[in-house]
Amino acid sequence: MSTARVASQDTPDEGRYDFSTPSIARVYNAATGGKDNLLPDRNVLDKLQETAPKLPEAAMANLEFVTRATEVVAAAGIHQWLNLGCGLPPEGYETTHATVVRHHEGARVVYVDNDKHVTVHGRVFLDVPGATGVIEEDAWNVDEVLGHQEAGLLDPSQPIGIIATALAHFKPAAEDPGGILRRYMAHFTFGYLIFSHARSDLLSPEELKRMIADYKRTADIYPRPRDVIQKMFLNGLELLEPGLVEASTWRPHIAVSRDVGRAHFVAAVARFGHAEAPARGAA
Repeated sequence: MSTARVASQDTPDEGRYDFSTPSIARVYNAATGGKDNLLPDRNVLDKLQETAPKLPEAAMANLEFVTRATEVVAAAGIHQWLNLGCGLPPEGYETTHATVVRHHEGARVVYVDNDKHVTVHGRVFLDVPGATGVIEEDAWNVDEVLGHQEAGLLDPSQPIGIIATALAHFKPAAEDPGGILRRYMAHFTFGYLIFSHARSDLLSPEELKRMIADYKRTADIYPRPRDVIQKMFLNGLELLEPGLVEASTWRPHIAVSRDVGRAHFVAAVARFGHAEAPARGAA
């Protein structure tokens, strides 16, 4: 999810987007080699890399996982998609719709982000009339997202692909991010969750504390140990092989995985709900 920062309403710049403050979406864009970022965002990334020099590799591994996982789920017969906290369109990579429409001509995708910079870009670069929608809303506000006019593209009676990658580590445990994601899943009869989360347990306490502090100007972040991530978000779901793993090792296209360092993302694809018959190719 991206965090938009807007100038205070009592300033002459009322309502204008504040580009002097780093944003989640633009820091991630910088880490994955994109061009839609600014000096404050790159400064945050530089500071993070003092502790985790391989962080751009980890971010790229996460981005590539999303593409591979989307291919797998689309090939399993999923026609409609909800991309939560979608971020800026990836540099040099297909959008969700571009990936899934190769499998299903009538595929529909709804993108959700609360960062105005993201949604402005999205309405320019992601718009496919009748096939995509962009919702400017906090992805954690389930009722607002599902009640939005653009969410009318999605049919609750049909299987869904839900993408929630590099999102859940921005929500504290006290606010039950796992429970919120399950509310999205419960809205649909059957589907797949494409999920990733920042991992903490390979870092020393000092390294983890420093990275959280260095990211603080952008947003609060809550990396978690792998076993906590599994329990909080994936318990009771049917994980596709190979389960919850470092993102570059989830069904890689090449034999050699990226050197992502110890500050990386773990990723999984999980089935949820009930279908009359298993979607083809889903294993």
